[in-house]
Amino acid sequence: MTTEPEETDDGFMGAEHFEGMGNVWSALLGEDQSFTDVLPTVISEGKTHPIRDNGGINVVLVQYPEENRVRAGVLLVTQPDNKNWEVWSAYPLFEGRPSALTIIQKHTWTNGVEGVVAAELAGRGAPISFFAPFYLRDFAGLAMESEKVVNLGALAFSLRQAEHQEYTIDKGPFFEDRLKAFLEEDPDKTESDFSAPIVSMKGAKVLLPAHYSCEWQFRFPVLAVEEVVFMEIKLYKLAVDFIGVDDEVISGYLYASEKILNGYVPLPGHEVEGVMWVTGSLADA
Repeated sequence: MTTEPEETDDGFMGAEHFEGMGNVWSALLGEDQSFTDVLPTVISEGKTHPIRDNGGINVVLVQYPEENRVRAGVLLVTQPDNKNWEVWSAYPLFEGRPSALTIIQKHTWTNGVEGVVAAELAGRGAPISFFAPFYLRDFAGLAMESEKVVNLGALAFSLRQAEHQEYTIDKGPFFEDRLKAFLEEDPDKTESDFSAPIVSMKGAKVLLPAHYSCEWQFRFPVLAVEEVVFMEIKLYKLAVDFIGVDDEVISGYLYASEKILNGYVPLPGHEVEGVMWVTGSLADA
């Protein structure tokens, strides 16, 4: 509608594209209310941010509460021959944590306004895909292979404290390979001298694609925790490193609504795992 999609290889995006919010609002609001319950408040009290006015096609994003770390965004569009505004989309907006990334792919949704971006840690790979809530505004700045600072914020669909920190490998190909190497290194040793290898997950930062692009299975340590409130719902804002090693990491804030935690309270130092939906926007836009 308002911009032409770029030809990109969507192979990395992780999974199939789903042009909608799926479980996003229920993960934030819980099952006892839907976004349509809060829509009138967002539109009537929110602040309007112009996204595009092109040939009479006007696109605005209404945000509420304006200064909150977690906000609701409603995408409104009006056509040249229609004075009425249409609700085209609605999604949560999050304060993000900056990471220096290289843009590697873009996928524009069929409405021409929303889209998904894939980026990687400059010089290390470690790719991640995210929904871009300001996709149309940021489109020109998301040039392929450009290096950008992206603010990443994610919403947990599920989150729990990780239980298994170490795994003893006492059979299988990995065990056999380690045993063989042990005996070759010291022929005087026997199998009874060999200790089964232990694989530790402590401190690990793991991302695996979930069913749809922008959704990721995760495991990582919690660095810091802050309580925030969105429309009377308590959320925990976790400072985390999604993936990477040492100082070369993709960082973000992960928000977990009390509605999905089943009484669990994440704390700094906890190792957590679950499924999340990732969003990102350009830091200098």
